[in-house]
Amino acid sequence: MRETPWERPAAHYDPERMAPDDVCPNLWAFDPAGQREWLQAACEELVAFVAGAAERGQGAFMGFAY
Repeated sequence: MRETPWERPAAHYDPERMAPDDVCPNLWAFDPAGQREWLQAACEELVAFVAGAAERGQGAFMGFAY
Protein backbone atom coordinates (compact mmCIF):
# COMPACT_ATOMS: atom_id res chain seq x y z
CA MET A 1 0.00 0.00 0.00
CA ARG A 2 2.89 2.35 0.69
CA GLU A 3 3.80 2.31 -2.97
CA THR A 4 0.36 3.48 -4.06
CA PRO A 5 0.07 7.26 -4.12
CA TRP A 6 -3.14 8.64 -2.64
CA GLU A 7 -3.95 10.18 -6.03
CA ARG A 8 -4.67 6.71 -7.38
CA PRO A 9 -7.81 6.10 -5.29
CA ALA A 10 -8.59 9.84 -5.55
CA ALA A 11 -8.95 9.37 -9.30
CA HIS A 12 -12.22 7.60 -8.50
CA TYR A 13 -13.51 10.50 -6.38
CA ASP A 14 -16.80 11.61 -7.93
CA PRO A 15 -18.84 13.78 -5.54
CA GLU A 16 -21.66 14.28 -8.05
CA ARG A 17 -22.20 10.54 -8.12
CA MET A 18 -21.50 9.79 -4.44
CA ALA A 19 -23.80 12.41 -2.89
CA PRO A 20 -27.09 11.16 -4.41
CA ASP A 21 -26.07 7.56 -3.62
CA ASP A 22 -25.56 8.62 0.04
CA VAL A 23 -22.00 7.27 0.15
CA CYS A 24 -20.80 7.46 3.74
CA PRO A 25 -19.67 9.82 5.25
CA ASN A 26 -21.80 11.86 2.82
CA LEU A 27 -19.75 15.03 3.16
CA TRP A 28 -19.41 15.15 -0.61
CA ALA A 29 -22.49 17.30 -1.14
CA PHE A 30 -21.37 20.08 1.20
CA ASP A 31 -17.78 20.76 0.13
CA PRO A 32 -16.75 18.58 -2.84
CA ALA A 33 -13.38 20.29 -3.38
CA GLY A 34 -12.49 20.38 0.31
CA GLN A 35 -13.19 16.70 0.76
CA ARG A 36 -10.17 15.84 -1.39
CA GLU A 37 -8.08 16.93 1.62
CA TRP A 38 -10.09 14.60 3.85
CA LEU A 39 -9.66 11.81 1.32
CA GLN A 40 -5.89 12.31 1.25
CA ALA A 41 -5.66 12.27 5.06
CA ALA A 42 -7.88 9.16 5.25
CA CYS A 43 -5.73 7.33 2.69
CA GLU A 44 -2.55 8.23 4.55
CA GLU A 45 -4.03 7.07 7.88
CA LEU A 46 -5.15 3.79 6.33
CA VAL A 47 -1.69 3.14 4.87
CA ALA A 48 -0.05 3.88 8.23
CA PHE A 49 -2.49 1.58 10.05
CA VAL A 50 -2.04 -1.34 7.66
CA ALA A 51 1.74 -0.88 7.51
CA GLY A 52 1.96 -0.80 11.31
CA ALA A 53 -0.08 -3.98 11.62
CA ALA A 54 2.07 -5.71 8.99
CA GLU A 55 5.31 -4.64 10.69
CA ARG A 56 4.07 -6.15 13.96
CA GLY A 57 2.90 -9.33 12.21
CA GLN A 58 -0.71 -8.59 13.11
CA GLY A 59 -3.90 -8.74 11.11
CA ALA A 60 -6.10 -5.75 10.46
CA PHE A 61 -9.84 -5.75 11.08
CA MET A 62 -12.32 -2.99 10.47
CA GLY A 63 -15.86 -2.69 11.69
CA PHE A 64 -18.56 -0.43 10.32
CA ALA A 65 -21.41 0.95 12.36
CA TYR A 66 -24.29 2.79 10.75
